[in-house]
Amino acid sequence: MELNKDKLPIIKNALKENELDAWCVLGRETIMKSEPILPVLGDMDFIIATGLIFTQDKIIAVVSTLDEEGYKLIEGIDEIITYTGDLMVPVAKKIKELNPKKLGLNFSKNDASADGLTYGMKLKLERQLKEVGFEGELVSAVNLIAKVRGQKTAEQIKKIKHTAEVALKYLESVPTMLKDGTTSLDIFNYLHEVAYNDGYGMSWTPSQCPGVSVDPNVPAGHMGIIETPIVKGYVINIDYGVSKDGYCSDIQRMYYILKDDEDDAPEEVKRAFYTVRDAIKMAKDAMKPGVTGYQIDKIARSHVVSEGYDSWNAALGHQVGHETHDGGYILANRRPRYNRPELIDQPLDEGNVFTIEPGVETSRGRIGIEEMVVITKDGCEWLVPPQQELMLVRVK
Repeated sequence: MELNKDKLPIIKNALKENELDAWCVLGRETIMKSEPILPVLGDMDFIIATGLIFTQDKIIAVVSTLDEEGYKLIEGIDEIITYTGDLMVPVAKKIKELNPKKLGLNFSKNDASADGLTYGMKLKLERQLKEVGFEGELVSAVNLIAKVRGQKTAEQIKKIKHTAEVALKYLESVPTMLKDGTTSLDIFNYLHEVAYNDGYGMSWTPSQCPGVSVDPNVPAGHMGIIETPIVKGYVINIDYGVSKDGYCSDIQRMYYILKDDEDDAPEEVKRAFYTVRDAIKMAKDAMKPGVTGYQIDKIARSHVVSEGYDSWNAALGHQVGHETHDGGYILANRRPRYNRPELIDQPLDEGNVFTIEPGVETSRGRIGIEEMVVITKDGCEWLVPPQQELMLVRVK
């Protein structure tokens, strides 16, 4: 096991910014109940119930005697406390000794990536802290976790970018396998095959990755693939990503199947495509450290609506990297599903990797492009070249 030392300065800055004196990560065996922050902190595992306490000065591991030798090998751990009975006893004792005014814990009403502490463990901790006379405040570490998880290091960005480049390569090869009679299932199987043959996995549940839409008359949603033949005169939308070494991508690309008498897509389709493309570019150009997800969503959504289209029923974008939907801040409007200050009103950070994915409906199918960007010190960069034109496909 090892600790990602590049994350330690981020943790210290996040503690300070959120006015937390300490942050405590508690977990049972991860095989049964995974703590989402562990893969972010490094190549770590909770084999037996474990506690990690982070302060400005040190990192303390509270571990079973069976795990002690393993944690001694982790560079960056400053103090190891062992136990043989109840984990909460030494954890509470150490917290009492540190005496933080505010202690951050991994619970959150709205962000699954910050909600790793189980209700049962929280109850046990609270009871033990009461017994030792701890008088500090227990607060959600959601904003700290958003920074620790969301601020990707240069090495992490490199790995995410690689998965995006590979996914794009496969998506751009799709027209070569399309012919009259090809179905959505054929496309689905093709994108599985090329990825698996090269040693990559799917970015999300394999039964639903990629999402392939070839006919607007087929119901959409998270239901897996319904085998449907491609149709001349309709668009194809593919939502796809691949994973490798704990990192993943999420991209959508658009294709148009030409009718026999067509040399270009109809104006309805092109106008919708360019509206979505331009909204993505406007959002990307406005993204930089300090702006909020709500502000960015408003820019893209306003453009789409100004062109006469309905406001789509989803966020503009989400973070991606460790997982396809990576938690933390999102780009979204104030509809009830997203209207949470910790999700849409927090300043974006350098190192955040986001998707940007507005969409509009046409009679030929939904137009949905999805790009990946990374926020830099002064602005924002594409992770892979954005789609500028529809991929026109003639099938025989």
